[in-house]
Amino acid sequence: MSKGLYDIPSWATTETRTLAKLAGVERLFEPQYMALQAGVEKGENLVVAAPTGSGKTFIALVAIVNSLARAGGRAFYLVPLKSVAYEKYTSFSILSRMGLKLKISVGDFREGPPEAPVVIATYEKFDSLLRVSPSLARNVSVLIVDEIHSVSDPKRGPILESIVSRMLASAGEAQLVGLSATVPNAGEIAEWIGGKIVESSWRPVPLREYVFKEYKLYSPTGGLREVPRVYGLYDLDLAAEAIEDGGQALVFTYSRRRAVTLAKRAAKRLGRRLSSREARVYSAEASRAEGAPRSVAEELASLIAAGIAYHHAGLPPSLRKTVEEAFRAGAVKVVYSTPTLAAGVNLPARRVVIDSYYRYEAGFREPIRVAEYKQMAGRAGRPGLDEFGEAIIVAERLDRPEDLISGYIRAPPERVESRLAGLRGLRHFILGIVAPEGEVSIGSIEKVSGLTLYSLQRGLPRETIARAVEDLSAWGLVEVKGWRIAATSLGREVAAVYLDPESVPVFREEVKHLSFDNEFDILYLISTMPDMVRLPATRREEERLLEAILDASPRMLSSVDWLGPEEMAAVKTAVVLKLWIDEASEDTIYGEWGVHTGDLLNMVSTAEWIASGLSRIAPYLGLNSKVSHILSVIARRIKHGVKPELLQLVEIPGVGRVRARILFEAGYRSIEDLATARAEDLMRLPLIGPSTARQILEFLGRVDEAREAEAREMLARKGLLSYLEGDAVAGEEGE
Repeated sequence: MSKGLYDIPSWATTETRTLAKLAGVERLFEPQYMALQAGVEKGENLVVAAPTGSGKTFIALVAIVNSLARAGGRAFYLVPLKSVAYEKYTSFSILSRMGLKLKISVGDFREGPPEAPVVIATYEKFDSLLRVSPSLARNVSVLIVDEIHSVSDPKRGPILESIVSRMLASAGEAQLVGLSATVPNAGEIAEWIGGKIVESSWRPVPLREYVFKEYKLYSPTGGLREVPRVYGLYDLDLAAEAIEDGGQALVFTYSRRRAVTLAKRAAKRLGRRLSSREARVYSAEASRAEGAPRSVAEELASLIAAGIAYHHAGLPPSLRKTVEEAFRAGAVKVVYSTPTLAAGVNLPARRVVIDSYYRYEAGFREPIRVAEYKQMAGRAGRPGLDEFGEAIIVAERLDRPEDLISGYIRAPPERVESRLAGLRGLRHFILGIVAPEGEVSIGSIEKVSGLTLYSLQRGLPRETIARAVEDLSAWGLVEVKGWRIAATSLGREVAAVYLDPESVPVFREEVKHLSFDNEFDILYLISTMPDMVRLPATRREEERLLEAILDASPRMLSSVDWLGPEEMAAVKTAVVLKLWIDEASEDTIYGEWGVHTGDLLNMVSTAEWIASGLSRIAPYLGLNSKVSHILSVIARRIKHGVKPELLQLVEIPGVGRVRARILFEAGYRSIEDLATARAEDLMRLPLIGPSTARQILEFLGRVDEAREAEAREMLARKGLLSYLEGDAVAGEEGE
C-alpha cells in the first residue's frame, strides 16, 4: 500500500467493482477507502469531509449504484450552482455504461421530476420538486448533497436545511451523503443527518502554503525563500515562476475589473512567451462565442491567443467554458479570476495566488473568511501532472506574515452554522411543509423543525416559528385552525411556483400604483420582488435612470415614496429588461449599462420565473384574467428577449431572437407563413444555415424534405452536387 492509496477490498460489492473498472480506478484514495469501511455501499448516512480532488465524486457514485441496486427508487445529486450541475453531468456519464439513465434538472420550478433513476439538481430545484411532488421524498433511495457546508450560506442555507430536514422526516429511508472540503464541525453535521463521519486531510497532490511579502515566500514551517524579480510585478513574477517549472497559475482577485486589468497587463508582458498554436485555436473559438458582447469576445480572444485569460460570473457560459477548456488543455497558462471560480467548477492549477484577502461590498472592505481561503487554496495541484500544489496569499504593506499564517494557513475554517433563524427562511420553510400536505398540525411543523441543524445547535425556535406563521396567515397563504394550519389556494400556488411568500404583500402593494398597460411599470413590479436579482446602480447612472422613468412612466415619480439605492437598483433592472424585450443586443446593453452577459442571463432567467409565477398567483389575489395574460406574455418575452410579434417564431427549435427577426423581416411572420417555405429559400437568409432550416422544417412536420435539403447542402459544400446533377442530365440526354 502506497501512502494514502489502497487496494479495492475483496469485500467490495460487485457494483463498486464494476464502477471502479469502468472509471479506470485501480486503487482507492484514502477517503474513498474510509467511506467503504464506513458503509457507503450498505446505505449508511455519511458526511465526507476531505480536500478538493480527493475522490469525493467517486464516493457519491458508489453510493448511487449500490443504493439503486439494493433498494431501487431514485438517486438525486444536489449542487449549489447550475455550472456545477453541468460539470457533474459530464463526469457522471459513466453511469450510462452501467445501464442507468441520467438527467439534469435545474430549470423551470413548475416542472415535476424528470423520468430517470439518477438526477442532478440544484438545491432550489429539488426543494421545488418536493413541493410539486410530495410523494417524491418516499421514492428517493439516496440523496447526495455536494458542498453541504452551504447550509451556512445566508441565501441557500435555509433551502438546503429545509430539504435535509424534510427528507429526515419523510416516511422513506433515503441514504443521505454530505460532501465538503471545508467543514470543521463535520461531527455535528453527521449527528444532524444521523450518520457517520469520514474525515481525511489526504490530498492526491500535497499542498504547500505560503505568505508572499516583498518578494519573499514565508512558510508556516519557518522557511523563507526569495522570488525572482523579473517583471517587477508580483502577480507576473509568481505566475512566471510556476510556468517556468512546467505549471500553470490561477490568480484570484477581488473584483472583475481588476481581473480584466491584470490579465491585459500579463498578456502584454508574457504574451510572446506563452502564445501557441493551441492557444490560437481556443482564441478563435472565443471570438465566435454566442451571446457575448463583441467587444468582450474579441478582448478575451486576444488574451487567450497570448496564453492568458480572465474568468468571472459576468461572462456568458460559452466564454467561461472556452476559458476553462483552454486552461485544462494547457493552452492558457494563467487565469485571473474572481473568487466565484473557487466555489464553482473544478479548475486546478500548480500555483494559486490570492491577490488580496479582502473583499469590497457596498463601499466597505472586509477580510475574506478562512473557508473562502481554503476553497481557493484547494485548487492548487493538478492530479497526475504536479508533484505538489502551491497556494500563496499576498500580504499588504503593513501586514506581518506570521499573522496571515496563523489567521489563514493554520486556522481551521469557520464552523458551519444554521441560517434558518431568519423570518424569511422560516416562512419559506413552513409553507414548504404545509402546502404539499394541504393541512398539518403545529406538532408536525415542530417535528420537522426539530430535525433541523438550527434545532440541534440552538434549540427549537418556537417564537420565530409563531411569528412566521402569523405572517403567512396575515398574507392569506395559510389559515390557522386551532392547533392545525391549512394552506389556502393562494398559499398552495405560491409554494408551487416557488416564489418567496413575501412576494404576495409586495405584489398587492405595487399593483395599487402601476398600470398593466405600461410595460415599464410591469418590469419595475418584477424588479421589486424579493427573489429578483437587481442590478446595482452607480451614482453616475442615477440621472439617466430618472430620465428613463420620465420617458417610460412619469407617474412612477409620484407613486414611489423614496428612490433610495434599492429602488434605483430596481429601476435600472427594469430599464435593462425593457431594452432586452425590445430586442437590444447584448453589445448595446453592455455598452449602455455595463451589464455583462452572464449577469444579464441570470437576471433574465429570474425575471421570467417571477413574471410567470405572478401570472399564476394573480387570479388568487382577485386580479382579472387580463392581468394574468399580460404577465404571462411578458414572461415569454423576457425568456426570449423579443417584441410580441416574434413570440410564435421563437418557439421553433434553433430559432432564437436574432434568427426570428431575420425570418420576420423576410416575410415569414408566423408559423403559417413558414408552412410553404422552401428549404433553399430559408438557407439563403443570413444565419439560417442547413441545420436551422432542417429544424424549422422538422418542426413543421416536413421531415423528409428537411433531410433532403440538408443532404443537398452537404453535397454542395463538398462540390459534388453539380457533378451529380450534371451526370444525371447527361444520362437523360443519352436516353
